[in-house]
Amino acid sequence: MDEMIKNSIDGRRNAFSSIYEIKDEKLVKKINDLFKKIEELGKNCSDVMDFETKFASSPLNQEYTDLFTEVATTCKMIEKEEFADPTVKSDKEYMMDEIKSEAKYQMDNLTMPARRKAREAFDSKMRDTPLGKVEQLSNTASVFKRIFKK
Repeated sequence: MDEMIKNSIDGRRNAFSSIYEIKDEKLVKKINDLFKKIEELGKNCSDVMDFETKFASSPLNQEYTDLFTEVATTCKMIEKEEFADPTVKSDKEYMMDEIKSEAKYQMDNLTMPARRKAREAFDSKMRDTPLGKVEQLSNTASVFKRIFKK
């Protein structure tokens, strides 16, 4: 069997075991029987595109979808810590990240005018100090130097 076809089939098979805790032996047998049929289809295909096309139009596709739905509705999801990939976030973590991100965005939008006004007030006060006056003279001198050098 083509390696890409094997990877495609393995990805579908792993979708069951990496997400759901399947303890029912009848369900495990149904999954194994289905994948034997899918592998037979894969053996008769020339490449992965041929396999995907035939699988999509085959009754095996619907059988796979129905079985996945059955597993999803009858089996417990594996907790995040039990996932093979530790970077996978749970729905709760994902939603909390989205809420935090949106809250930060809204807070920045609400506080921006006040922060801008505070910065302008600070800059204005700085210009009135002796150090600010020196900076203004220095800036003015730089402008005159550029004008008269030409």
